Amino acid sequence: MNMDFSLLVKDIPKDDLELFLKKTNGTFTAKKNVNKVAVDYGWVDVLNESIPYLDNIIRNPRRFIAQEEDIIPIEKTKKVSEESIKHLATHTQLIQEVDDDGTVKPLKLLNIFKEETIDLYENRFIYSLITNLYVFLRNQLTYQEEEQENKEEKRITYEASTKMNGEDVNFSMSISANKFDTTKEDPKLVEERNEKIKNIKDILEGFMASKFMKTMANATPVRSPIRKTNVILKEQNFIKALALWEFLEKYQIEKPIKREEEETVLNYKNLEKNLGVTYYMNYNLLEDTVKSGGQDKMSYGTDIISSVRQYARKFNVNELDLKKEIEKEIKLATKYKEEQITSIKGIYKTFLDSNKSRFDKAISILK
Repeated sequence: MNMDFSLLVKDIPKDDLELFLKKTNGTFTAKKNVNKVAVDYGWVDVLNESIPYLDNIIRNPRRFIAQEEDIIPIEKTKKVSEESIKHLATHTQLIQEVDDDGTVKPLKLLNIFKEETIDLYENRFIYSLITNLYVFLRNQLTYQEEEQENKEEKRITYEASTKMNGEDVNFSMSISANKFDTTKEDPKLVEERNEKIKNIKDILEGFMASKFMKTMANATPVRSPIRKTNVILKEQNFIKALALWEFLEKYQIEKPIKREEEETVLNYKNLEKNLGVTYYMNYNLLEDTVKSGGQDKMSYGTDIISSVRQYARKFNVNELDLKKEIEKEIKLATKYKEEQITSIKGIYKTFLDSNKSRFDKAISILK
């Protein structure tokens, strides 16, 4: 953008402006800063596709019949099984006596206790996977919150000083524009992804509260490398679970969140001069304010009284004519003053409006 702002303001005193700018010493900065957090959401579809297979395992976990054997006194034995008889036949030292009719009286018998359990390696693998998944999801939701802190800031600062009419004039200006969440993603895709994340979160919370996870709560977690049992290698649900485990390990190593900071210098040919024009307009606004609100009233009043006295001392002056003449001059002076004030305010407003539109246009071009 090469527009000279001074060309936008009508009736601006060019010579006065050029002299003002020539005497001005100023420094400025104009920058655009972008702070962005880029999050990789590649995990969403992977988890979404894998969850049904985990659900199948949790609803129907693999089971195993655990068997414990114990030799206990005969009086404490509640059940005699075929295995107990076979064991006694091979361990005759446990026989107390044999009656004449052939009845065998043992001292102790083998008792077998059978109990169903799901504490298998494959189930411990699923328990560890779901626990890791839950922690992983909570971390990803934290990254998602950080992504909302994306910020773009445009800022111009200007410091200047000059000497005009025997006065030291100092000027300081700072203007900034901020925009948060600078993501350019399709809102529809973002909404669909957020819906998937919510669904994954709800299901994982359900998994954590399931009977399977509570039963496995005291089980020993598994760690990599995962033991490739026949079940894990050949059963479809476990094949998908193993692929998910390996995906999570790789995904976390590669760091799914990236932080970017970018700074761009905003500048164009007439920027410094346009800032000087802004300085000049503000200085004139200050001068106009001072003159309007605190003009040298004593001097002004003295001049008027002196003129009236000189005029009144003429012997041929008619009082009525004098009064009319004074009223006429006051009206003319008042009209002139109002026109000047209106013109100055109009010039300043036009400048400010043009300044803003040109600045916005410059920023859009530099993006």
